[in-house]
Amino acid sequence: PPPPPRLQSLRCLWLEGNFLARFPRALLRLPDLRSLQLGDNRLARLPAGLPRMAGLRGLWLYGNRFEEFPPALLRMAHLRVLDLDRNRIARFPDLACLSALRLLSYDHNPVRQPPQVGDAVRLVGDGAQEFMEARQERLQILQKQEEEEEEGTEAPPAAPGD
Repeated sequence: PPPPPRLQSLRCLWLEGNFLARFPRALLRLPDLRSLQLGDNRLARLPAGLPRMAGLRGLWLYGNRFEEFPPALLRMAHLRVLDLDRNRIARFPDLACLSALRLLSYDHNPVRQPPQVGDAVRLVGDGAQEFMEARQERLQILQKQEEEEEEGTEAPPAAPGD
């Protein structure tokens, strides 16, 4: 049913383990919702209108029946936490477009390599540890190169009396 008017300011909603086969479209009318937990249901799709939930920062979709990465999620650049553990997703698109994302959990999906994400994203899943270690090493090398370039372009100190 549509949410009662007094729920319009609801910020966190947990609907874990309710055998939901369809995304409850009434949730799209909760403008202040920040955290939505739909884990351990039977969802296989998300509505195209999901990006209208612009206040959403955390979305937990673990333990559902997604076989493909839900395309609507690619238009949710404001998401900070996305949990897709224990689904059937074999391939992830490039997720660097999710600029606010800070945590992506994709464990127990049949993927062969970690999803492509921005440098600020912490990954949880098969191969994530090695990927994050390699990324950290690459970022440290880049930072060191930048520092060396800055040191090389600095003007020499002025002589006394100049």
